[in-house]
Amino acid sequence: MAKTKNKKIIIITAAILVLILVVSYFIIRSRTKNVSYGLYAVKPITIQKYVTTSGTTNPIKTINIGAQVSGRFSKLYVWYNSIVKKGQLLAEIDPVPFIQRVDQDKANLASARANVLKQKALLAYDKLTYIRDKKLWKENLIAHATEQNAYSVYLQDIAQLKFLTDVVNAGKAQLSQDETNLSYTKIYSPVNGIIINVSVVVGQTVASSFQTPSLFSIGEDIAKMEVDTTTNEADLGGIKKGDKTSFTVYAYPNKIIWGKVHNIRINPTTVSGVVSYNVTIFFDNKKMLILPGMTAIVKIYVAEKKGILGVPNSALRFIPANENKQILNNLSQKLKVGEGVVWILKKGVLEPVIVKLGISNDEYTEVISKYIKAGTKVITGVKSSYQTGAAPGKRRMFF
Repeated sequence: MAKTKNKKIIIITAAILVLILVVSYFIIRSRTKNVSYGLYAVKPITIQKYVTTSGTTNPIKTINIGAQVSGRFSKLYVWYNSIVKKGQLLAEIDPVPFIQRVDQDKANLASARANVLKQKALLAYDKLTYIRDKKLWKENLIAHATEQNAYSVYLQDIAQLKFLTDVVNAGKAQLSQDETNLSYTKIYSPVNGIIINVSVVVGQTVASSFQTPSLFSIGEDIAKMEVDTTTNEADLGGIKKGDKTSFTVYAYPNKIIWGKVHNIRINPTTVSGVVSYNVTIFFDNKKMLILPGMTAIVKIYVAEKKGILGVPNSALRFIPANENKQILNNLSQKLKVGEGVVWILKKGVLEPVIVKLGISNDEYTEVISKYIKAGTKVITGVKSSYQTGAAPGKRRMFF
């Protein structure tokens, strides 16, 4: 009895397993047959070819302002984001040491001028003495040596007057220099703009002896700015001055800012063997949304075609998962440079179509084929997660 009971259990278990396998087979087969494809109806579109790059936003002109004299900053009139006008006072260096030098120069100059006046008076007296002694010597009333001595003193007075006059001129030059240095203690803005950076605080001492320190950075008119981008040499060939551009920044990811290529700088940069060039893009910033230093994700539009037949790039990447390898090999051998393959459904059967490729961007590619017309539906992918397969027994045609 026990053996009969065990035998029945084994038979029942085996039957259940067979039933599960049969049900699973039909479920999988049913799902495979009901594969759903993503389709795209081909239509005339506009395709803009663009080069994608990135860069940094900057004022078209950024001016670094330094101190031309050394000293301690006593006053600061502007700070970050301050709007400044040309000639506006930005900061002051303590002027006291410079005023003292100017006062000393004025005193030295006054003394030098007094010495000149004194020397002129002495020269006039010694000149009269020399004229008198020369007349007396001619009349043999005095010795020749006396007349020669008077002449020598006269010449010395002329030389001394010239020396003292040069001292006066040197004093004037020194006074002028120190007055100029005194004027440099007041630092003015050379342009209209906005303060981008401040590198000094009140009480700080700067030394300009060896290198002019940069105290302020002023962006001139940030209502008009530029993007400095780096473009590799492979993409540079299609870019030209005046090309339309667009970019976004992380601060406003949904806002597109339009501009145009202003300049392609011929100075190359080589990093790890990759050669790149700087392309500058001008754009309007009237609303002052874009700030200096923001990262810009840039598209430079180098070509455009309107009213052409194009397909999503996913349609050119699509390959049926269970397609016959021989068919795929035949397709690969038939493809030429500048061609691709799209797949269409004909009466429920996948059919490949070889197409000539035209202008493209990151989203769409122009396709040219007598078998692809407006309204033709091409496969862009599989909606179902199940593997695709061709209906058995159907013949495919290559176009």
